[in-house]
Amino acid sequence: MWIAAVAVAITLPVAVHFGSSAYVDHALDVHLQRTARIVLQRVESAVDRSVATLKEAALRRADGCNLRDREALRVLTFGSPVLKEVAVLASDGSVLCNNIGELVRISPLSDLLPTRDPRILVGSVVAFGSEGRALRIVWREGDRSMFGGLVAASLFAPFQEMSAPGDRLAVEIRLSDGSTLLVPRDWGPEGAFDARLEHVSQRLPVAVVTSASRADWRNARSWLVALATAVAAAIGLLLAAFIVLVARRRADPLAEMRTALERGEFVPHYQPILDLDTGRILGCEVLVRWRKPDGSIIAPGAFIDHAERSGFIFPLTLALMRQAAVELGPTYDARPKLKCGFNLCAAHFKSDRIVTDVAAIFGGPGVALSQVVLEVTERDPLEDADTARAIIARFQAMGVRVALDDVGTGHGGMSYLLKLGVDVMKIDKLFIDALGAERQSTAIVDSLIDLAAHLNMEVVAEGVETFAQVEALRRRGVRSAQGYVFAPPLPGPSFIKLVEAMDPVVASEPPKRLTLA
Repeated sequence: MWIAAVAVAITLPVAVHFGSSAYVDHALDVHLQRTARIVLQRVESAVDRSVATLKEAALRRADGCNLRDREALRVLTFGSPVLKEVAVLASDGSVLCNNIGELVRISPLSDLLPTRDPRILVGSVVAFGSEGRALRIVWREGDRSMFGGLVAASLFAPFQEMSAPGDRLAVEIRLSDGSTLLVPRDWGPEGAFDARLEHVSQRLPVAVVTSASRADWRNARSWLVALATAVAAAIGLLLAAFIVLVARRRADPLAEMRTALERGEFVPHYQPILDLDTGRILGCEVLVRWRKPDGSIIAPGAFIDHAERSGFIFPLTLALMRQAAVELGPTYDARPKLKCGFNLCAAHFKSDRIVTDVAAIFGGPGVALSQVVLEVTERDPLEDADTARAIIARFQAMGVRVALDDVGTGHGGMSYLLKLGVDVMKIDKLFIDALGAERQSTAIVDSLIDLAAHLNMEVVAEGVETFAQVEALRRRGVRSAQGYVFAPPLPGPSFIKLVEAMDPVVASEPPKRLTLA
């Protein structure tokens, strides 16, 4: 119990700590990939928009570099959302004329590189005095003049570091020839970017590299790991406390039995008692079974002793009586000769409270007081035989019959038969099993039967399991018996069906009135 609780309290926060740390690292990889994809989409979109403008220049045939053509180039540049320059290029890529004239000197950083569309070329340049590094985009159709445009590299990643403060995320744009279009910021030796991701365009000779410092990323989100660990630690402590609580409840059978009683898990089973001469059913003995939620059945031997020692036997007995009164009520109401036996222990005879309880449960319709048999067990000695005799007398005055159970095996012996004034003697299975096989046991049974006859007591044999025992009992004049040779303890519906089959109630018809014709 304690090992499991401590393991949960320690393992859960440790697992969450490492799990949240792994999540933070994964989030960095996702962020790098997302940023690279966004930057690359911006590059491809800028190229598409630039090509549209350059196609318009080609359609206008603004390649003469005269005043009208220069004005046309300026108008096209002004109308483009991405281009900073529109130029007429020579076959070697040099600028023949553009919309800005000699104001900005443009120097190539790379050759013009082909794209998936052979009419489009791209390269990198440096525009001194203006936008720094830029992407050169060229549109050409056959032998006609080439038109080129410049897109500032800062447009693709406006702030270079596309992240929250402290993350130090850098973006680098490279062309396939190795030239760099966008240079990441130099963070210094302490900012070594150990997390890197490269995303390559399928249309352009362009790759975007995003990089970051894992240490900085983790430090910026250390609160998240700490919070998750703290919450997991709290949950781990709660789970550990719950484990201890459940284990203690399971270790305490009384608490478990009380919970089972509240849930209705203790149910009555009924073992039929038969007349050995006629084969008719005389009634039953109510025996408790513990039906677990999973459907398994626990026999009373596993919990009755603890129930009697702890006092749980009192609410358990009353619950069984109430269930039997409800379940058997209609069947017994139609058959007033049937008997229903309940086991009482020595503790029940310390106070007359049991008399009041029995009268309250069986005082109404259904199972009548005259159909109730209360069986006094000999497992534990009666502390005060006089008090017990007075309680038994009150029961008998109410019409309840009292039986002495397990005769010959307990503490009272013959003295209980003489002092308590019971109505029924139940011979224990121990002697029935040895009947005819052991001379001493057979002699004891014969003596008990003779004693019951002299005391005017009814005899019931318990635990009858063979037909040879049935014959031996019949020869000795025993009429009532119960045991597996007839039937095991049955659930309520099965017992009721058995009673209805063996003792059917015939509805009486009202007398017919005869009339004279």
